Amino acid sequence: MCFVASANGQTTAPAPLTSNRPGIGDSEALVGRAVLQVELGFETARSRSGDEREWSSSWGQSTLRIGIVDPIELFVNWGGVTVDRDSAAGVTVIEAGGNDVVLGAKFAILDESRHGLTLTVAPSSSLPIGGDDFGTGSYDGSLRLLWARSLPGDWDLSGNFVFLSTTDANGRYWDNLMTAGVSKSLSPTFSTFGELAVGLAEPRAWTVDSGIAWLSRQNVQWDVSAGVLVRGPGQSWFASAGVTLRRLPRRLGKTATYRTNS
Repeated sequence: MCFVASANGQTTAPAPLTSNRPGIGDSEALVGRAVLQVELGFETARSRSGDEREWSSSWGQSTLRIGIVDPIELFVNWGGVTVDRDSAAGVTVIEAGGNDVVLGAKFAILDESRHGLTLTVAPSSSLPIGGDDFGTGSYDGSLRLLWARSLPGDWDLSGNFVFLSTTDANGRYWDNLMTAGVSKSLSPTFSTFGELAVGLAEPRAWTVDSGIAWLSRQNVQWDVSAGVLVRGPGQSWFASAGVTLRRLPRRLGKTATYRTNS
């Protein structure tokens, strides 16, 4: 979802506030030149396999996005600190540790106003600094293709194709993902979305999620979302909440009004 701000009494309006929150997929939009944006969140999830149950909470999920020039953005993503509680056969084990850090960039390829579709590519690589039970222990490269198209009535279609080379105890493998979603503006400051995420590795995992975002101020967005596993292995359900904070270049100043557009 993206929020479009419009200015009164000035010649240059700030770019839309575009956050990778909420949802599984990332936004195809870039933050804009000289813009600094921080996205913070918390997530809790539950998984079940036979008699084994696992509860997981991740604190301090964060992404720093920096606009370099109009078609290029740099980002740093950290999964935060995760606390796992695993119960099986009457025994409960609690583990905690940090996740890996991901460094990457976004490059705008196509623009909807000229090409009928927005398309962005985002290559990235992880840094294996996470804990033994929460990081992969290797440098894992990925490529994300992000697309979107506007529809009448303040509706939007969007999605991601993610190609990730990662590792586990058995060695390196591909863990690819596809997402597709629809979003809708409900009011000048509220927007909602629904999303389907499909893991392409066998056996495939199908997850649906939805949520809402609230633009409390021109540069502040709050969000909540939740999802459930429909088919395959993975988290039975998850819930997330967070905030996005944006700092605009001084030349844009302040705006008097704003509106939303998915």
